[in-house]
Amino acid sequence: MSTSGQVLTREEVSALVEAMQSGDLDVSAAVSSAASVQAYSLVANDTISRGQLSALEMINDRLSRQLRGSLLTLLRQAVKVTVTPFDVMTFSAFMQTLPSPCNVNIVRFAPLRGYGLVTMDPSIVYGAVDSFFGGRGGGALELSPLRGFTATEERIIQLLLDSIFDNLREAWAPVYTISPEFVSREINPAFAQIGEDKETVAVCRFELELGPDVRGQLTVMYPFSALKPIRLLLRGRMQTGERDEKLAARWSDQLRDAVGDSELEVVAQLATLRVSALDLASIQPGDTLWFKLPASVKVLIQSTHLFDAEYGTTDGNVAVRIERVIEPPVDNKDPSDSVDALTPEQAEEAAYSAAIAAKRRKQAMKEASKNAGASAA
Repeated sequence: MSTSGQVLTREEVSALVEAMQSGDLDVSAAVSSAASVQAYSLVANDTISRGQLSALEMINDRLSRQLRGSLLTLLRQAVKVTVTPFDVMTFSAFMQTLPSPCNVNIVRFAPLRGYGLVTMDPSIVYGAVDSFFGGRGGGALELSPLRGFTATEERIIQLLLDSIFDNLREAWAPVYTISPEFVSREINPAFAQIGEDKETVAVCRFELELGPDVRGQLTVMYPFSALKPIRLLLRGRMQTGERDEKLAARWSDQLRDAVGDSELEVVAQLATLRVSALDLASIQPGDTLWFKLPASVKVLIQSTHLFDAEYGTTDGNVAVRIERVIEPPVDNKDPSDSVDALTPEQAEEAAYSAAIAAKRRKQAMKEASKNAGASAA
């Protein structure tokens, strides 16, 4: 019997060991038939939710609408484009979904790093060739792995790819600026090994119908490593809830406070004079500079004329009173006009300054002649 905290006595333990060794006691674990064990991978695609790339839904919708218009212009035939929800999977799983042979284009989505894929089923290529040359988009041929695409088909593929690139650039513009670039082309998906088998990718599929008998799939594959640096943009683009509004309001308040604390230079410019280099060199302390008092004083903010003011005094201090706000300048001047043309006020000011300069030169010449006469005496 058990005593003082022991569960089994020595005799009971010995009896259990003998029964286990002799086989009289079944020690196999009882496992429920309903229980099942599933393997879990730390790098599986379920570690990356579709919510992290929610903006791809908006991008794909824009791309599908733009593809309809561009393909209509290129092929002169209405093409039905249906977008399906994008998938997140491993690169090896995606490659297994591609038919062989297939048109596989290796591309870059600059400035994003890494390489992506744009694939088209052969039926789309044949239908596009038939429509491009005036047919009804038939193209019911099957591509042989030994034949590949002809030069004409390759040219049509490139035209389709250029149109897709233009539409991708426009579809991504509200979220992030990308510039798709063509790298190379393969006919066997096995030769387009641009990533590791366990690498996570986002796969966007579009069903294209070129007439009643031609259907195929267009696929755009983005590696998650390329989207990771902008994942916050892709996640937050579709969120317009209360939390985002509060963040935007707080950011606006912080920006307003930062701008309000900045210091600006304010200059009240009474007059501007133009003198020759000779007069400038002869100016001495105590000289008087004559000028015509302007109708208003220019108030400059960071060297930009923003206000006109009246000059005077208040409470024994020199001050200016703002009279007019200057609108930002608009460059509507005819290019044929002279750059050095002066307004009437500027011309009058220049003439007045020139007269004062001439008077000063005459006075300087008289003083110089007097000094020369005194020296000779």
